[in-house]
Amino acid sequence: MAATGGVLTLPLIRSVIAAKVASPVPLRNQILAFVSVISGVPALLSVEAEDAASHVVLVPVAYCAVTDRLVQVESRLTDTQAVLWRRKLTRFHEFSFTILVVSLADDTPTYETQDRTYARPYLPDACRPFVIPIVAASLRALVAHVRPWLIYRVTKSRYPPEKALRKDLFLTRTLEDEGYALIETGSDPWDRRFWILSRALTG
Repeated sequence: MAATGGVLTLPLIRSVIAAKVASPVPLRNQILAFVSVISGVPALLSVEAEDAASHVVLVPVAYCAVTDRLVQVESRLTDTQAVLWRRKLTRFHEFSFTILVVSLADDTPTYETQDRTYARPYLPDACRPFVIPIVAASLRALVAHVRPWLIYRVTKSRYPPEKALRKDLFLTRTLEDEGYALIETGSDPWDRRFWILSRALTG
């Protein structure tokens, strides 16, 4: 059974898959061969400093035994020094998340997407309901570790439909629960929705 607590290591992931996959899957069906390696949000999340500016949380969620590829949810908090057009801020942290499909054999390039349509084939039904809760838990872990003053988020698509914004509203509420206040939201010059949140003075 997939673990909900602890850190999912490669041997554990492969043992989970071995128990679930009784027979090889034909190569023509390999994109459908991804199997969930989780049954909930992991209890332990590891925040890693990728470089001086970025901190990330990586959570494995699915694996393909045929192609030896691992699907991970990457949540990233980046210390950004640039002019934020709306408020002329020169420093803030930007939060984003991405679906990564990594070849453990290192024989194909890593595939990454922030588009749920393109990510869908790599996310089995069993793990899809946990993706956004995993992102929210990762966001809480990142915020607790980095304690940024200002957090900026922006959609990657223009004119996002209201249904697609549900996850963004959920993440905004997650930050508010962590002591952040929404100070501005709207559309940027490229018609993408954005949110700016500030940590409370008492935080």
